[in-house]
Amino acid sequence: MAQRVVLHIGPRKTATTYLQRVLQSLVRSGDIPADLYPIRTRGRVDHNHVPGLIDLVRSAGEIGLQDDAWTQQDGSDATSLLRAVTEARGDVILSAEAMSVLRPSGVRAVVDALAPAPVDVVITARALDRVLPSSWQQHMRNGNFEAYDAYLALRTEERESCIYETELARAFWRAYRYPDLVRRWQDVARSVSLVTIPTGSADPAETWRRFRAAAAIDALPAEPPTIPDDRANVSLTGAETYAIYGLNLVARAAGHGRREVRAWHRALIRDGWTDRADRGPRLGLPADIRSNAQAWSTEDLADLRTCSVAVHGDLDDLACSTDGDPGVPSPDAVAAAAGAALTRLLGADSAASDED
Repeated sequence: MAQRVVLHIGPRKTATTYLQRVLQSLVRSGDIPADLYPIRTRGRVDHNHVPGLIDLVRSAGEIGLQDDAWTQQDGSDATSLLRAVTEARGDVILSAEAMSVLRPSGVRAVVDALAPAPVDVVITARALDRVLPSSWQQHMRNGNFEAYDAYLALRTEERESCIYETELARAFWRAYRYPDLVRRWQDVARSVSLVTIPTGSADPAETWRRFRAAAAIDALPAEPPTIPDDRANVSLTGAETYAIYGLNLVARAAGHGRREVRAWHRALIRDGWTDRADRGPRLGLPADIRSNAQAWSTEDLADLRTCSVAVHGDLDDLACSTDGDPGVPSPDAVAAAAGAALTRLLGADSAASDED
Protein backbone atom coordinates (compact mmCIF):
# COMPACT_ATOMS: atom_id res chain seq x y z
CA MET A 1 0.00 0.00 0.00
CA ALA A 2 1.20 3.53 -0.71
CA GLN A 3 2.83 5.12 2.31
CA ARG A 4 1.12 8.41 1.51
CA VAL A 5 -1.09 9.97 -1.18
CA VAL A 6 -0.51 13.54 -2.29
CA LEU A 7 -3.84 14.51 -3.82
CA HIS A 8 -3.72 17.56 -6.08
CA ILE A 9 -7.29 18.79 -6.55
CA GLY A 10 -6.77 21.89 -8.68
CA PRO A 11 -9.22 23.62 -9.25
CA ARG A 12 -9.30 23.99 -13.02
CA LYS A 13 -7.54 26.96 -14.58
CA THR A 14 -4.88 27.00 -11.85
CA ALA A 15 -1.97 25.55 -13.86
CA THR A 16 -3.31 22.03 -13.35
CA THR A 17 -2.60 20.83 -16.89
CA TYR A 18 0.92 22.27 -16.75
CA LEU A 19 1.71 20.42 -13.51
CA GLN A 20 0.14 17.22 -14.77
CA ARG A 21 2.16 17.37 -18.00
CA VAL A 22 5.36 17.96 -16.03
CA LEU A 23 4.68 14.89 -13.88
CA GLN A 24 3.73 12.79 -16.91
CA SER A 25 6.92 13.87 -18.69
CA LEU A 26 9.04 12.93 -15.67
CA VAL A 27 7.52 9.44 -15.59
CA ARG A 28 7.97 8.88 -19.32
CA SER A 29 11.60 10.02 -19.18
CA GLY A 30 12.32 7.77 -16.21
CA ASP A 31 13.25 10.70 -13.97
CA ILE A 32 10.72 9.65 -11.34
CA PRO A 33 9.37 6.15 -10.56
CA ALA A 34 6.31 5.06 -12.51
CA ASP A 35 4.38 4.30 -9.33
CA LEU A 36 4.96 7.81 -7.96
CA TYR A 37 2.62 9.27 -10.58
CA PRO A 38 0.59 6.44 -12.20
CA ILE A 39 -0.15 7.25 -15.86
CA ARG A 40 -0.99 3.78 -17.22
CA THR A 41 -3.94 2.59 -15.16
CA ARG A 42 -6.47 2.27 -18.00
CA GLY A 43 -4.49 0.53 -20.73
CA ARG A 44 -3.43 3.91 -22.14
CA VAL A 45 -1.24 6.83 -21.13
CA ASP A 46 -3.08 9.55 -19.19
CA HIS A 47 -1.72 12.83 -17.91
CA ASN A 48 -4.05 13.01 -14.90
CA HIS A 49 -6.35 10.90 -12.75
CA VAL A 50 -9.65 12.57 -13.58
CA PRO A 51 -11.14 9.40 -15.17
CA GLY A 52 -10.47 7.14 -12.19
CA LEU A 53 -11.51 9.61 -9.51
CA ILE A 54 -14.62 10.74 -11.40
CA ASP A 55 -15.54 7.08 -11.77
CA LEU A 56 -15.13 6.70 -8.02
CA VAL A 57 -17.27 9.67 -6.96
CA ARG A 58 -19.77 9.19 -9.78
CA SER A 59 -20.63 5.71 -8.52
CA ALA A 60 -21.21 7.25 -5.09
CA GLY A 61 -23.50 9.92 -6.56
CA GLU A 62 -21.14 12.67 -5.45
CA ILE A 63 -20.47 14.68 -8.61
CA GLY A 64 -22.71 16.54 -11.03
CA LEU A 65 -21.87 15.82 -14.67
CA GLN A 66 -23.39 16.81 -17.98
CA ASP A 67 -25.62 14.17 -19.53
CA ASP A 68 -23.09 13.21 -22.22
CA ALA A 69 -19.98 13.23 -19.99
CA TRP A 70 -18.23 10.03 -18.89
CA THR A 71 -21.19 7.90 -19.90
CA GLN A 72 -19.12 4.80 -20.66
CA GLN A 73 -17.68 4.38 -17.18
CA ASP A 74 -18.53 1.18 -15.33
CA GLY A 75 -16.36 1.30 -12.21
CA SER A 76 -13.27 -0.20 -13.82
CA ASP A 77 -11.41 3.12 -14.05
CA ALA A 78 -11.76 3.62 -10.31
CA THR A 79 -10.78 0.03 -9.58
CA SER A 80 -7.62 0.30 -11.71
CA LEU A 81 -6.56 3.56 -10.09
CA LEU A 82 -7.09 2.26 -6.57
CA ARG A 83 -5.10 -0.85 -7.49
CA ALA A 84 -2.17 1.37 -8.50
CA VAL A 85 -2.32 3.06 -5.09
CA THR A 86 -2.53 -0.30 -3.32
CA GLU A 87 0.45 -1.74 -5.21
CA ALA A 88 2.71 1.30 -4.69
CA ARG A 89 5.39 1.08 -2.01
CA GLY A 90 6.17 4.74 -1.48
CA ASP A 91 4.47 8.07 -2.00
CA VAL A 92 1.85 8.43 -4.75
CA ILE A 93 0.73 11.67 -6.40
CA LEU A 94 -2.78 11.81 -7.83
CA SER A 95 -4.04 14.88 -9.69
CA ALA A 96 -7.65 15.53 -10.60
CA GLU A 97 -9.08 19.04 -10.71
CA ALA A 98 -12.65 17.71 -10.66
CA MET A 99 -12.17 16.82 -6.98
CA SER A 100 -12.29 20.50 -6.06
CA VAL A 101 -16.07 20.63 -6.61
CA LEU A 102 -16.96 17.85 -4.20
CA ARG A 103 -19.30 18.42 -1.30
CA PRO A 104 -18.24 17.15 2.18
CA SER A 105 -19.74 13.71 1.55
CA GLY A 106 -17.79 13.40 -1.69
CA VAL A 107 -14.58 14.46 0.02
CA ARG A 108 -15.13 11.76 2.61
CA ALA A 109 -15.77 9.15 -0.10
CA VAL A 110 -12.43 9.89 -1.77
CA VAL A 111 -10.36 9.87 1.41
CA ASP A 112 -12.05 6.69 2.63
CA ALA A 113 -11.38 4.97 -0.71
CA LEU A 114 -7.65 5.79 -0.45
CA ALA A 115 -7.37 4.54 3.15
CA PRO A 116 -5.34 3.35 4.93
CA ALA A 117 -2.87 5.64 3.12
CA PRO A 118 -2.87 9.12 4.67
CA VAL A 119 -3.97 11.85 2.25
CA ASP A 120 -2.16 15.17 2.00
CA VAL A 121 -4.09 17.58 -0.23
CA VAL A 122 -2.52 20.24 -2.44
CA ILE A 123 -4.73 23.05 -3.73
CA THR A 124 -3.49 25.36 -6.48
CA ALA A 125 -5.14 28.78 -6.50
CA ARG A 126 -5.26 31.75 -8.88
CA ALA A 127 -6.81 35.21 -8.60
CA LEU A 128 -10.52 35.44 -9.41
CA ASP A 129 -10.05 38.06 -12.13
CA ARG A 130 -8.00 35.46 -14.00
CA VAL A 131 -10.17 32.48 -13.09
CA LEU A 132 -13.56 33.86 -14.15
CA PRO A 133 -12.64 34.67 -17.80
CA SER A 134 -10.55 31.49 -18.08
CA SER A 135 -13.42 29.43 -16.73
CA TRP A 136 -15.81 30.70 -19.40
CA GLN A 137 -13.10 30.08 -21.99
CA GLN A 138 -12.87 26.46 -20.81
CA HIS A 139 -16.67 26.28 -20.79
CA MET A 140 -16.60 27.18 -24.49
CA ARG A 141 -13.77 24.74 -25.24
CA ASN A 142 -15.93 22.03 -23.69
CA GLY A 143 -18.50 22.68 -26.42
CA ASN A 144 -20.99 24.79 -24.45
CA PHE A 145 -22.79 27.90 -25.74
CA GLU A 146 -23.77 30.02 -22.74
CA ALA A 147 -23.16 33.73 -23.37
CA TYR A 148 -20.39 35.38 -21.36
CA ASP A 149 -22.65 37.92 -19.65
CA ALA A 150 -25.12 35.19 -18.68
CA TYR A 151 -22.30 33.02 -17.37
CA LEU A 152 -20.95 35.84 -15.19
CA ALA A 153 -24.43 36.77 -13.96
CA LEU A 154 -25.00 33.19 -12.84
CA ARG A 155 -21.71 33.17 -10.90
CA THR A 156 -22.83 36.37 -9.14
CA GLU A 157 -26.22 34.92 -8.25
CA GLU A 158 -24.61 31.71 -6.93
CA ARG A 159 -22.13 33.62 -4.80
CA GLU A 160 -24.86 35.75 -3.24
CA SER A 161 -27.33 32.91 -2.65
CA CYS A 162 -24.76 30.27 -1.58
CA ILE A 163 -26.86 27.75 -3.55
CA TYR A 164 -23.66 25.87 -4.36
CA GLU A 165 -23.58 24.56 -0.80
CA THR A 166 -26.59 22.33 -1.44
CA GLU A 167 -27.10 21.89 -5.20
CA LEU A 168 -24.76 19.34 -6.74
CA ALA A 169 -24.69 20.92 -10.20
CA ARG A 170 -23.87 24.44 -8.94
CA ALA A 171 -20.19 23.73 -8.43
CA PHE A 172 -18.21 26.88 -9.34
CA TRP A 173 -17.90 28.40 -5.87
CA ARG A 174 -17.28 25.05 -4.20
CA ALA A 175 -14.03 25.12 -6.18
CA TYR A 176 -13.13 28.82 -6.12
CA ARG A 177 -14.23 30.03 -2.71
CA TYR A 178 -10.83 29.00 -1.46
CA PRO A 179 -11.34 29.25 2.33
CA ASP A 180 -14.33 26.91 2.15
CA LEU A 181 -12.39 24.54 -0.13
CA VAL A 182 -9.49 24.43 2.33
CA ARG A 183 -11.73 23.73 5.31
CA ARG A 184 -13.79 21.08 3.48
CA TRP A 185 -10.66 18.99 2.90
CA GLN A 186 -9.07 19.85 6.25
CA ASP A 187 -12.03 18.16 7.94
CA VAL A 188 -11.05 14.80 6.44
CA ALA A 189 -7.51 14.78 4.99
CA ARG A 190 -4.34 14.62 7.08
CA SER A 191 -3.12 17.98 5.78
CA VAL A 192 -3.94 20.68 3.24
CA SER A 193 -1.44 22.96 1.50
CA LEU A 194 -2.21 25.93 -0.74
CA VAL A 195 -0.03 26.81 -3.74
CA THR A 196 -0.60 30.26 -5.20
CA ILE A 197 -0.02 30.76 -8.91
CA PRO A 198 2.39 33.66 -9.56
CA THR A 199 0.81 36.75 -11.05
CA GLY A 200 1.84 38.38 -14.30
CA SER A 201 4.07 36.66 -16.84
CA ALA A 202 6.14 34.84 -14.24
CA ASP A 203 8.29 31.86 -15.19
CA PRO A 204 5.93 28.83 -15.18
CA ALA A 205 8.70 26.86 -13.48
CA GLU A 206 8.00 28.88 -10.32
CA THR A 207 4.61 27.19 -10.11
CA TRP A 208 6.39 23.83 -10.25
CA ARG A 209 8.81 24.86 -7.50
CA ARG A 210 5.92 25.83 -5.24
CA PHE A 211 4.06 22.61 -6.00
CA ARG A 212 7.19 20.55 -5.30
CA ALA A 213 7.61 22.27 -1.93
CA ALA A 214 3.99 21.52 -1.06
CA ALA A 215 4.26 17.87 -2.13
CA ALA A 216 7.45 17.42 -0.07
CA ILE A 217 8.74 14.53 -2.16
CA ASP A 218 12.51 14.46 -2.60
CA ALA A 219 12.28 12.38 -5.77
CA LEU A 220 10.76 15.32 -7.64
CA PRO A 221 13.42 17.39 -9.43
CA ALA A 222 14.02 20.97 -8.38
CA GLU A 223 13.52 22.20 -11.94
CA PRO A 224 10.83 20.94 -14.32
CA PRO A 225 11.23 19.84 -17.92
CA THR A 226 10.04 22.31 -20.54
CA ILE A 227 6.43 21.70 -21.53
CA PRO A 228 5.34 23.00 -24.98
CA ASP A 229 2.46 25.46 -24.84
CA ASP A 230 0.15 23.18 -26.78
CA ARG A 231 0.65 20.44 -24.17
CA ALA A 232 -0.03 22.77 -21.26
CA ASN A 233 -3.54 23.75 -22.40
CA VAL A 234 -2.70 26.86 -24.42
CA SER A 235 -4.72 29.90 -23.41
CA LEU A 236 -6.96 31.65 -25.93
CA THR A 237 -7.38 35.36 -26.43
CA GLY A 238 -10.71 37.09 -25.92
CA ALA A 239 -11.41 37.29 -29.66
CA GLU A 240 -10.56 33.62 -30.19
CA THR A 241 -12.83 32.55 -27.35
CA TYR A 242 -15.72 34.51 -28.84
CA ALA A 243 -15.05 32.92 -32.23
CA ILE A 244 -15.32 29.48 -30.61
CA TYR A 245 -18.51 30.58 -28.86
CA GLY A 246 -20.00 31.40 -32.26
CA LEU A 247 -18.91 28.03 -33.63
CA ASN A 248 -20.52 26.25 -30.69
CA LEU A 249 -23.81 28.09 -31.17
CA VAL A 250 -24.10 27.02 -34.80
CA ALA A 251 -22.63 23.52 -34.47
CA ARG A 252 -24.64 22.43 -31.45
CA ALA A 253 -27.87 23.82 -32.94
CA ALA A 254 -27.15 21.74 -36.03
CA GLY A 255 -26.89 18.61 -33.90
CA HIS A 256 -23.12 18.11 -33.82
CA GLY A 257 -21.94 16.35 -30.68
CA ARG A 258 -19.62 17.72 -28.05
CA ARG A 259 -16.74 15.42 -28.99
CA GLU A 260 -16.91 16.43 -32.66
CA VAL A 261 -17.07 20.14 -31.83
CA ARG A 262 -14.09 19.88 -29.50
CA ALA A 263 -12.07 18.24 -32.29
CA TRP A 264 -12.86 21.27 -34.47
CA HIS A 265 -11.65 23.53 -31.65
CA ARG A 266 -8.31 21.73 -31.55
CA ALA A 267 -7.89 22.19 -35.29
CA LEU A 268 -8.74 25.89 -35.03
CA ILE A 269 -6.27 26.45 -32.22
CA ARG A 270 -3.48 24.35 -33.70
CA ASP A 271 -3.76 25.39 -37.33
CA GLY A 272 -5.45 28.77 -37.16
CA TRP A 273 -4.18 30.67 -34.14
CA THR A 274 -1.14 29.45 -32.25
CA ASP A 275 1.34 30.82 -34.82
CA ARG A 276 -0.56 34.05 -35.41
CA ALA A 277 1.72 37.03 -34.72
CA ASP A 278 -0.83 39.33 -33.07
CA ARG A 279 -3.50 37.26 -31.37
CA GLY A 280 -4.76 40.09 -29.18
CA PRO A 281 -5.29 40.39 -25.43
CA ARG A 282 -6.70 37.82 -23.05
CA LEU A 283 -10.38 37.91 -22.20
CA GLY A 284 -10.98 40.17 -19.22
CA LEU A 285 -13.88 41.12 -16.99
CA PRO A 286 -16.47 43.83 -17.62
CA ALA A 287 -16.13 46.71 -15.16
CA ASP A 288 -19.15 45.78 -13.01
CA ILE A 289 -18.03 42.19 -12.60
CA ARG A 290 -14.44 43.29 -11.95
CA SER A 291 -15.60 45.33 -8.97
CA ASN A 292 -17.53 42.30 -7.68
CA ALA A 293 -14.49 40.07 -8.14
CA GLN A 294 -12.32 42.51 -6.20
CA ALA A 295 -14.80 42.51 -3.33
CA TRP A 296 -15.06 38.71 -3.33
CA SER A 297 -11.28 38.40 -3.45
CA THR A 298 -10.81 40.77 -0.52
CA GLU A 299 -13.36 38.83 1.52
CA ASP A 300 -11.82 35.45 0.72
CA LEU A 301 -8.25 36.58 1.36
CA ALA A 302 -9.21 37.84 4.80
CA ASP A 303 -10.89 34.50 5.51
CA LEU A 304 -7.94 32.50 4.14
CA ARG A 305 -5.59 34.23 6.55
CA THR A 306 -7.59 32.71 9.42
CA CYS A 307 -7.18 29.17 8.05
CA SER A 308 -4.39 27.00 9.42
CA VAL A 309 -3.13 26.11 5.97
CA ALA A 310 0.46 25.92 4.74
CA VAL A 311 0.88 28.47 1.95
CA HIS A 312 3.51 28.02 -0.77
CA GLY A 313 3.83 31.33 -2.56
CA ASP A 314 2.23 34.62 -1.59
CA LEU A 315 -1.44 35.07 -0.68
CA ASP A 316 -1.27 38.45 -2.38
CA ASP A 317 -1.03 36.51 -5.67
CA LEU A 318 -4.76 35.92 -5.19
CA ALA A 319 -5.63 39.62 -5.05
CA CYS A 320 -7.46 40.93 -8.12
CA SER A 321 -5.66 43.44 -10.29
CA THR A 322 -7.01 46.97 -10.25
CA ASP A 323 -6.61 47.39 -14.01
CA GLY A 324 -6.42 44.00 -15.73
CA ASP A 325 -7.22 43.04 -19.29
CA PRO A 326 -10.00 44.66 -21.32
CA GLY A 327 -13.44 43.21 -20.84
CA VAL A 328 -14.88 41.74 -24.03
CA PRO A 329 -13.31 41.94 -27.49
CA SER A 330 -14.66 44.24 -30.17
CA PRO A 331 -16.62 42.79 -33.11
CA ASP A 332 -13.69 43.67 -35.37
CA ALA A 333 -11.29 41.68 -33.20
CA VAL A 334 -13.57 38.64 -33.24
CA ALA A 335 -13.96 38.93 -37.00
CA ALA A 336 -10.18 39.14 -37.40
CA ALA A 337 -9.63 36.02 -35.28
CA ALA A 338 -12.28 34.06 -37.18
CA GLY A 339 -10.94 35.30 -40.49
CA ALA A 340 -7.38 34.32 -39.62
CA ALA A 341 -8.45 30.78 -38.76
CA LEU A 342 -10.62 30.43 -41.86
CA THR A 343 -7.83 31.74 -44.10
CA ARG A 344 -5.34 29.22 -42.78
CA LEU A 345 -7.74 26.29 -42.75
CA LEU A 346 -9.13 27.01 -46.22
CA GLY A 347 -5.62 27.66 -47.48
CA ALA A 348 -4.52 24.26 -46.24
CA ASP A 349 -7.53 22.61 -47.92
CA SER A 350 -6.73 24.43 -51.16
CA ALA A 351 -3.12 23.29 -51.07
CA ALA A 352 -4.21 19.71 -50.45
CA SER A 353 -6.63 19.90 -53.39
CA ASP A 354 -3.85 21.21 -55.66
CA GLU A 355 -1.66 18.27 -54.71
CA ASP A 356 -4.45 15.85 -55.56
